[in-house]
Amino acid sequence: MNRPAVLAFNMAGAAIARRAADAVGGDALGLASRVEGLDGSFEDAEAQVRELFRAGRPIIGVCASGILIRLLAPLLKDKRSEPPVLAVSDDGETVVPLLGGLTGADPLARKLAAALGGAAALTGAGARRFGVIFEAPPPGYALANPDDAKAVTSTLLGGKEARIEGSAPWIENSNLPVSGDGDIVLRFSPEVGAPPEGGLLFHPKVLVAEFDRPDAETLDRLDTAIASLGLAPAALSFATAPEGAPIHHVFVERLDARGVPLRLIEQRIEGGEIVHGEPGFRLHRFAEPQPPHASGRASGRVTVVGLGPGWKGWLAPEAAAALDRAQDLVGYEGYLAMVPERAGQRRHGSDNRVELERAQAAMTLAAQGREVAVVSSGDSGVFGMAAAVMEAAAAEPARWPGVAIEVAPGISAMQAAASRLGAPLGHDFAVISLSDQLKPWETIAARLDAAASADFALALYNPASLRRRKQLDDALEIVRRYRTRETPVALARDIGRPAEGMTLTTLGDLDPAVVDMRTLLVVGSSKTRVFARADGRLWMYTPRVYESGFGDPDEM
Repeated sequence: MNRPAVLAFNMAGAAIARRAADAVGGDALGLASRVEGLDGSFEDAEAQVRELFRAGRPIIGVCASGILIRLLAPLLKDKRSEPPVLAVSDDGETVVPLLGGLTGADPLARKLAAALGGAAALTGAGARRFGVIFEAPPPGYALANPDDAKAVTSTLLGGKEARIEGSAPWIENSNLPVSGDGDIVLRFSPEVGAPPEGGLLFHPKVLVAEFDRPDAETLDRLDTAIASLGLAPAALSFATAPEGAPIHHVFVERLDARGVPLRLIEQRIEGGEIVHGEPGFRLHRFAEPQPPHASGRASGRVTVVGLGPGWKGWLAPEAAAALDRAQDLVGYEGYLAMVPERAGQRRHGSDNRVELERAQAAMTLAAQGREVAVVSSGDSGVFGMAAAVMEAAAAEPARWPGVAIEVAPGISAMQAAASRLGAPLGHDFAVISLSDQLKPWETIAARLDAAASADFALALYNPASLRRRKQLDDALEIVRRYRTRETPVALARDIGRPAEGMTLTTLGDLDPAVVDMRTLLVVGSSKTRVFARADGRLWMYTPRVYESGFGDPDEM
């Protein structure tokens, strides 16, 4: 389960929010201007709650149930994937699980109620009477026929008794009516097979795959071995690979798609029965489900995250999830400041001119088995840290063989600016950074000349700084060789941040003195137009169809 977030909407609920967060290992957040003294704050309740929900974080609101229901109603689609959502009264006496019954809401409610000295208001009949939810078995078990769980629960609630085939302490210690000749069979077996008529089939995760060669071909042979032994793939608890071994990305991706954790080990697995062995891997079978965390360590991961231009509404759900799960955050100090503090996370800030060293530090942390997020503003793949991480990985491929790398996209500054302006990048455009810190000015000038002569609309990043002014003058001189004085130009400054400002001018009237590093310049092509609507607002756009009318607009 991801790290829970506990939200307090007024000071009356702040103390309970603090206690709840401590009880479940979560973050306590308060509504800005109303709540102080918690781990962090939020200004927009709707945006905050929906962002947490999309990121898959359990949400505990110290508030009326109706608040969370109204905020989340438009997002409800799949009960099997939604995170737990709970409402807690501001005196802590009542804990109500609203959503996430299949993802741990009821156990979380019981845990909270015990910590707060209150009561968990469980409304699911099976959970309330029996203390179990068949569709959400505890870790170590997988239900083969979840679509039958509701009918089985109803039958047991109607007075029938269950008969257990196999071993399942969590069932045996529950309040289920169980007898040796019960009508409803609950079978627990790692073998593949049809579920019992009118009953349920659970696969205990008693299999562990130990790989010497963690690649896709060996994984295929594991699948063949499991099938030949008549075992269920869902009975596989986790896979292992030797410390320091190169791990093929397809191997990691396919394990991840199956929900099978990968653990890195220094010594071979002991215990259990080796039911299949061949060069490259061994399959162990144990008597009881095997918890992954008991063996070796997790394989590390670096996720390069694009934070967007600044407004948290522009933070992509995938990026938000990466930030939530990260144990370490790595980045330029200014960008780290854009990420809310999360209890337990370590921050590794640095100067904005040491990109490669920053990437190497992130890879080194991940090699220790840690979840690392490397942050960039905008989109990490547009003048961001994704390229630096790729460079570090490519330069020393043998240094971090077990580290997985992911790139989470973000909204770039040019996309954000274009949305504020209308559609200035609606046709072909070029994106160029005018900073000569990492490439010579001669290269920049040549590219700018080629893009301007080809009549691209231009998005110009890093146009000027306190010490670097001449490059902007030279760049404008190049553009003016090919564009008229009337060419529309937009200055987008601090887009998505409190000091956001947009200025529309022309190439002839542009004053370079008002441009700095926090400004993005958008220079129109010969086709770019500016028009005013009745409310006086100016819009800038580049039409998709040229006057010649060639082609289908939808294919351009």
